[in-house]
Amino acid sequence: MATQALDRDQLDLTSSRKTLVLIWQNPNSRRFVKVGQVDSLPDGRVAFQYLSSAWEDGDFVPLLEYPDRDSAYVSDEVPAFFSNRILSTDRPNYDRYLDWLGVDNLSAEDVPFEVLARTGGGRATDTFHVVDLPLDREHSFSSRFFVSGIRHTQDSDEVVATLWNGAVLSLELEEGNLANPKAVLVNTVDGRKVGYVPDWICSDVQGRIKDAWQVSAFVERVNPDAPAHVRVLCRIEAQRHPN
Repeated sequence: MATQALDRDQLDLTSSRKTLVLIWQNPNSRRFVKVGQVDSLPDGRVAFQYLSSAWEDGDFVPLLEYPDRDSAYVSDEVPAFFSNRILSTDRPNYDRYLDWLGVDNLSAEDVPFEVLARTGGGRATDTFHVVDLPLDREHSFSSRFFVSGIRHTQDSDEVVATLWNGAVLSLELEEGNLANPKAVLVNTVDGRKVGYVPDWICSDVQGRIKDAWQVSAFVERVNPDAPAHVRVLCRIEAQRHPN
C-alpha cells in the first residue's frame, strides 16, 4: 500500500464520497477531541489530514502513520490504522454483521467507510473512535450512531423488542451522572431506558437541548439478535428556530 504526503493545498476534496472524523479521548482528562478528517476518494483512495482542534490538547501527539501535522496524506487503499478497526471478511458471521449494520447492499468500496461510521471503529488498545461527520449547520444538526450502554440497561432485551425501524425515541439529560454530567439518555416515548447517546457526541446533543433547539430522535434500524453495541441505530435531527 502506497501513501503519499502532500501539501494541503494539493489535496482536492471536491470528489470526496464520504467524510469521517477521527476522535481521540485523552486518557487522563477523558476529554474527547476531534483530531483528524478521513475522506473516501474515487478509485478506493483514502485521504487523511489533521484538524486544527487536534493541537488544542497538549497531550495529543501525531500518529506514527501520519507524522507531519501540516501535511495531507493520500493512500491507494484503506490504511492499516483504519482497516484494522473493521471486522475481517474472514470472520464468521461477517455477512450477518453487515446486515446488522444495514450496509449489506452497499458496494465493496463503500462498505469499509460505512462500517467505521456506524460502529465507531473502537479498539481495546487505544482511545480512538471513527465517526460519521455530523451535519452541523447554523440552524440544523443531524447525526447517526448506535446507542451506547444497552448491555447495562435493565430489561434491555424486552425494551429493544418494543422498538421498530422508524420508532420515535426521546432524549433526557442526566446531569446528575457522576461519570459524565453531559450524559444524554435515549428512552422510548413511554420513558423506558434504551441506553445513552455515545460520549463522543453527547456534548453536541446536550448543548442543543439546553439551547432550546427542537431535537428529534428515532430508530433508523433495530437488530434484536445482534450484540449490544450494534443493536439500535439511532438518528438525531435538530432544528434551531431563528430569533
